Amino acid sequence: MPLVTMTLAEALARPLTVTERAHFAALATKPDAQIDFSDRSEITAAAIAVGHVLVTGRGGVRTAAGRKSLGKLRKTVKFSPAAIRRFQTCAKRKRLPDFSAALEAASRTL
Repeated sequence: MPLVTMTLAEALARPLTVTERAHFAALATKPDAQIDFSDRSEITAAAIAVGHVLVTGRGGVRTAAGRKSLGKLRKTVKFSPAAIRRFQTCAKRKRLPDFSAALEAASRTL
């Protein structure tokens, strides 16, 4: 298959041809060891820095996959509208990043 350069929007807007669909179906049946990746360009730190290459990680269904834990627990708490406004005002006044940070700061004073 020849190398084609296009934007993501162009690629998403263009339907696959019958030949491309057959090629991808054939690749899907092969194990990774049998697929030739030699035509792929090398991933360099410079390409990552300027955003030409997106490096993803910590995904999938592997054990311990996903975003690393911040050591926080998710809880559902109901507040009155007045209490929410007070916490939002507190976050702005103390230049905290968000509502949760205001709650965190308020809990330290207890």
